[in-house]
Amino acid sequence: MGTMDNTQPGTMPTGIISLDSVLKGGFPAGSFVLLIGEIGAGNTDFAYTSVLSLLEIQQNGYPTDSFRNTVLPDKICYMSLTRNWEDVHDEISRCFPEDLCAISDRIEFKDFSDEYFSKSSIPTGWINDSPVSFNSLKEMKYEKDLINGMVVYLDENAPNSAIVIDSITALAEYCASPSNSTEWSDVISFFRGLQRVAKKWNGMVYALLTTDIVDKQQQEQIADCADGVLIFEWDDFGASKRQRVMHVKKFRGLLPQLEMANLVKFETSVTTDYGFAISKVKQVGWHA
Repeated sequence: MGTMDNTQPGTMPTGIISLDSVLKGGFPAGSFVLLIGEIGAGNTDFAYTSVLSLLEIQQNGYPTDSFRNTVLPDKICYMSLTRNWEDVHDEISRCFPEDLCAISDRIEFKDFSDEYFSKSSIPTGWINDSPVSFNSLKEMKYEKDLINGMVVYLDENAPNSAIVIDSITALAEYCASPSNSTEWSDVISFFRGLQRVAKKWNGMVYALLTTDIVDKQQQEQIADCADGVLIFEWDDFGASKRQRVMHVKKFRGLLPQLEMANLVKFETSVTTDYGFAISKVKQVGWHA
């Protein structure tokens, strides 16, 4: 693990070298970062690439000397509300080279599907392979509190860790169901508390949100809770060409220096060789 100096205190690399070089090492440790993306525009690829690259750095060391004064997470945790590990691992295996796919087995995966679907009409057999027993039927009488379960898991695992929450979209849909007692205000309180306690954890929390699923006001409420908000979009360049772009809508402590360098918006690429990367930095600049 790297040590920190006085010139770059509390910095945690994303592991995405093309981005960390622009950020002078990475994000401030303790950041709650919201990744908002149009479908297929790269927010999930960003999260996958970041955590897999961090695991690779843990295993093989830093690829350059530039970021040795940053601090690596002790572990990587992936929290999924609706997907199981086999599904996530299969997606990683299709999108990344074999060596990174092998490293993914070191991700600590937490499946919250039982809590998410506990009050729905979905059959238990669709969620897990556990046989139905008397005890399991008895447990189904009581609502499993999703947010409380997430809080307990984070308290136990988030300190000095990199966390992925997949996804805020599913959490918003969960609150919209009349069968669940969780209110939207509970979700906002959860994120405001998360932003605050993340500073004590001194790690990094990514939360995925799909654009235009929740209404604009709700999306802005969530964004207001986060330290950093990265937007992933498709830009059209003529009738036949589309380009992924990422821009930094907000980042406490980083946005002013990025704006001064005209580097708030970036062209990006996603390939099976290296995952997510900044393909070009300066040709898409910030404008007031």
